[in-house]
This record gives sequence, C-alpha cells and structure tokens, in this order.
Amino acid sequence: MTEVPKVYYGSTIVGRAARYACLSAKLDSILEHLDLSTIEKRDKVAIKMHLGFNDGYQTVPVYFVRKVAEAVKKQGAFPFVTDNPSAVYNAADRGYTSETCGCPIIPIAGVKDGYVTKKEIDFNGLDSLDAAGVLLDSDVLVNLTHVKGHGACGYGGAFKNIALGGYGASSRWNKIHGVEQFLKYFDETRMTKEHLVKLRAACPRNAPNWNEKKGAASLSFYECDQCHGKDKPCIEADAGLTDWSINEENFVAFQEIMAIAAKHIIDSFDADKLFHLNFMMNITPYCDCMGMGMPNVIEDIGIVGSRDIVAVEAASLDLIAKQGLLVDTVKKIPENYMRSNPDGDSSLHPWQLLHGPFKNPYKVVEYGAARGMGSMKYELVELLSAEETSKGEPPKIEYEGGPTFY
Repeated sequence: MTEVPKVYYGSTIVGRAARYACLSAKLDSILEHLDLSTIEKRDKVAIKMHLGFNDGYQTVPVYFVRKVAEAVKKQGAFPFVTDNPSAVYNAADRGYTSETCGCPIIPIAGVKDGYVTKKEIDFNGLDSLDAAGVLLDSDVLVNLTHVKGHGACGYGGAFKNIALGGYGASSRWNKIHGVEQFLKYFDETRMTKEHLVKLRAACPRNAPNWNEKKGAASLSFYECDQCHGKDKPCIEADAGLTDWSINEENFVAFQEIMAIAAKHIIDSFDADKLFHLNFMMNITPYCDCMGMGMPNVIEDIGIVGSRDIVAVEAASLDLIAKQGLLVDTVKKIPENYMRSNPDGDSSLHPWQLLHGPFKNPYKVVEYGAARGMGSMKYELVELLSAEETSKGEPPKIEYEGGPTFY
C-alpha cells in the first residue's frame, strides 16, 4: 500500500508572543520534517521562486528565502535563487540580493532567456516547450512559491511556479499562454472587426479582442470571468453569426498544459531531491507578473511544505477554501478591477468566486495526479500549533535581542 504523503503546515496563528511560537520557527520545523539530508554535499540547489516585477513587492519575504538558503548550506550544498532574467535584473528593487538572500541570484535560462532544452510534447497544437537550462543543470529543486490568484487559471501555486517559471520566454508567453486558443470557439470565416467590436462592447470585462496585425479576433481568457455562470452578453451580441461560445474546455487547457510542463521539470530531478514550499501570505487576486501592489483577498494562512507537489497544492487549496475570501475587502474592489460572484456560491472555491466557475484551481492538481506526479490524498501535519505553543513556558520578552548600543 502506497504511503499517504505528509504535508507539513505552519499557521500564522500563534499560541505565545514568543520566538519559539512564531512563523519563523514553524518554517524551521517544516524544513526539519522535510529532511533535507537527501541534499548531498556540493549539490547545486535551485531555489525557484518569483522575484516579482516593478512594484510587485508581495512575494515571499526575503527573510524566509534566506532561512531556506541557510538550511540548504547546512547540508554542505550550494543554493542559488533563480527566476526569469527580467525579474532577476531588478530583484534588488524589492530587496532580493545575494547578500540578503544568502546566496547568488541567477537567471533561470541565461541572461537572454535563451539557454534552454527542448521538451517534446503533443498537446493542443503544441509540439515542444523550451525548459530553462540553468534549472535543469541543478541537482536539487526547492520549489519556493508565493500562493496567489491568477487570471488564466484562477490560482498560481507550486505547479505554476515551475510550469511557466521553469521555461524560456518564448514558451511562457507564446505557447503556454494562449494554449486556450487552439480549441476553436467561433467561426473565423464569419468574424469581422466590426462584429468583434460589438462583442467587446457587450462584455463587462472587454475580453473579446481584435489583433490589427493579424486581422484576427480572440477572447482574452485571462480577463474572461464567464460572467460568473450567468447569461453571457457576448454570446447574445453574437446572435449566432459566428457561433461565439464560452467553453470550459478552453479554460481547462491552460490547467492541463501546466501539469504537462511541470512534469517535465519534476522528471528532471531525482525524487529525493525535490522539495515544495507554499507561502500563503499576501494572497493577492492576480499573479506577481503584474508587477504592482494589490489588495489581499484572503487572510494570511501560513506555510505548507511537502516532497509531493500534488499533495502540497491540494492542501493549499483546501486551506484556502476553509479560510474563504476577505468578503468586506472584495466588496470594496471596483468591478473594472475584478468582479466577484454576486451569489457567493459556497460550492465554488474562493478562486472560482473571483475568476469564474471554469477556472477551477483543482484541475491542475487532478491532471498532475493523473500523470503520476503525486497524490491528492495527504496527511496534514500541523507543526507548533497555537494550542501546543500556548502551553509552553511564558518567555521573558526581549525587545532588543541583539547587541545593545547604549
């Protein structure tokens, strides 16, 4: 019988105003339980994370990045933080430097994003993806993820961090983003620019687009929230002229390509050289790629870690579902920024309530499990819980615990 994978969980809720009870101590405990001893001396350890862009400061705090790097170095290995070259180049603007992270920061596919290895696939018209060479050169992968929402798939977690972040720009932007377009949802021979303008005017999200250079129409699946399951004004405006439709299959294609892409990265490492850490803090509605500050739409939850990518994602989504949306905050957000489901349907996941019912965040997890990447059944093990730490000896508070200067 296959052992159910463990997912170690540290909550932001603490039982004492004490260092031994805080989230930092919980991360230490998660790393200890993950057993980094399978990292060998002199291993090159890629800490894959999103470093954000421009004003996107709500990524994993550099304090925690440094703690992960230090834990790796205790094994005698050589960690480095890695992301796409644009994010690496201006990472210092958001506090990420080799000094603050405690290790080098290296572009994941070289300085021109061209150091890649072709991975053959066969999915929705795509025949290959270009995997990041620096990532594949590594001996160990620490998948260090900031959990947040995402316009294309509802949720950005551990899968997305390596499924898009583990590939060169041409694959990220020209293949993975846009894979939904390979499944036809209207008759191109009957579409005109004038007709598309009518569809766009009817859409509350301006999701129908016209490409002047290509002379072609398309739907921005990132923007489309499927009118949250209600009547579709774009379909009404089409009036059957082009058979314009909003189909779940198109949206789900993005979820499946993420599982396919992530598996190629995962398969490049030995099973005992894979670690996944999801940080559920500063949980914003959109991806860190947006490069801007955003409102938190879900209360901080904590950190989960596992060696199983499917389990860590399933646990994260379950914890988010249990937590629910910050309803008062979401209600204040104007509709031209983001529309939420007016019914608050409890059968939908919070990410579906924000991004639409066809953006089911569990789909990528299901596709990953179907491809043998892990288990959706898991054992959640809470470490240093509030109940446990509340029973500890009350600490003597030190407001300045370091060297004194007076």
